[in-house]
Amino acid sequence: MKKTILAVAIPALFAASAQAANVYDADGVSADVYGRMQFQIMDDGTDTDGVGSARMGFNVSSVIAPGVSAIAKGEWQIAAENNDDTQFKARHIYAGFDFDDAGTVTFGQSDTAFYYAVAPTDIFNGGVGYEAFDLIEDGRQEGQIMYAGEFGGFVLYGSYQFQDENYSITLGSPNSDALPTPTGEGLDASYAATLGYNFDFGLGIYGGYHVEQFAVGEDKKNYALSASYSWEDLYLAAVYVKTKLGGSELEGYDLVVSYDFADAATVYSGYAAQEAQGDISNMGDTADAFKIGLQYAFNSNMKAWAEYKVDGLEGADDYWEMAIQYNF
Repeated sequence: MKKTILAVAIPALFAASAQAANVYDADGVSADVYGRMQFQIMDDGTDTDGVGSARMGFNVSSVIAPGVSAIAKGEWQIAAENNDDTQFKARHIYAGFDFDDAGTVTFGQSDTAFYYAVAPTDIFNGGVGYEAFDLIEDGRQEGQIMYAGEFGGFVLYGSYQFQDENYSITLGSPNSDALPTPTGEGLDASYAATLGYNFDFGLGIYGGYHVEQFAVGEDKKNYALSASYSWEDLYLAAVYVKTKLGGSELEGYDLVVSYDFADAATVYSGYAAQEAQGDISNMGDTADAFKIGLQYAFNSNMKAWAEYKVDGLEGADDYWEMAIQYNF
């Protein structure tokens, strides 16, 4: 579960997990290794499946000059033998520069800048969550230049994606194990920006804009506004998103709440809605999901969770999953 206060997300562009092991640190050069092993049981109303997976990542940095470091990150999803045909999938692969007082610039595969405007409600562990953002936020993308900076309470993200003839999206949470889905449409370029401010009393407010220019047809334009609030063990967040492509529009809302009990157990819930408008208004509601989850941490490495989604769309089945995960 990721509880996102986006001031923390700036260094998270290059951070390892809390359990990361530092394998080298000398003469201005540092290297960390981190990962996880997980087993999930999932039921979509038709079948109940058990799926294993693992994740492995590396962070490296070296000092170039006072206040300037070279940085790089590689992170991969590893499927169990009978999980799917793609056994090894890249999640984050980039290199760049970290300027102590001016932010970071990276080149490669990462989340778009727009993601950080919708991230406050991305608190669920697996296949539950993110329903309001399907076909709006496209998850991690390759071939990007990414900037992230924090100045006082202000946070700024910007990204530019180069041409991609094999453009694909990830439907659902970028943190899930889902494979990217081909769009059948080439991308000429994409650019995004998110601007936010984090107040000292726990409130964060963000706005994002994202334009995707396709090789054929009109541009797709995405908009987002979000707010999050943390007070002791309570977390609240809300996101509004909208996308326009020609005369077709999708509008979504996402609300979440979580509460920590004694640093070991967390209960969390959310509601997501999405509606088709304009030329596709005959589709009506495209998301109507109430979700609830419970997570328990056995120690700083091992946790288990269970999540349930009540899908309010006509003819849709409810979904549940439970999992155990070890992080290092």
